[in-house]
Amino acid sequence: MALVKRAIRGAAAGAVATAAMTAVLGAAGASGLLHRQPPEKIVRTLFPGLPAGGREVLALASHVAYGVGGGALYSCMTPSKYQDAGTGTVFGAMVWLAGYEGWLPAFGILPPAHKDRPGRAASVYVAHLVYGWTLGRTASLIHGKAERRDRGLAP
Repeated sequence: MALVKRAIRGAAAGAVATAAMTAVLGAAGASGLLHRQPPEKIVRTLFPGLPAGGREVLALASHVAYGVGGGALYSCMTPSKYQDAGTGTVFGAMVWLAGYEGWLPAFGILPPAHKDRPGRAASVYVAHLVYGWTLGRTASLIHGKAERRDRGLAP
């Protein structure tokens, strides 16, 4: 049961972190650094016959699910006392590395980050650092609040 609680708390932190990351990606898109948002590019490549409206919905849903799932994984993998902005940032960097130097190039969705357009590669990397920092910080806050509640202390 403790693992399920950790996963739920991590998923909540992942949702907050995904919102922060989405804001960074939105700003990068508005500035012209990203021609197409990575989740949209992934869905467009994996599901080429999907109508445009369906692609947008699936891209957003998969982006949120990936971020929430990442939060649950982080929370389950990282002992509570080490959940903070530092370990979260490292986790975000590792998620970026696995995706942008790993499975995305392997599936032909995007070039490896080191061969990609500098603006896109840098903005996506920064977005993942923001995701990780926010994930670690939020997980730490959620854990602290839950711990205080479990001890019967005031929130």
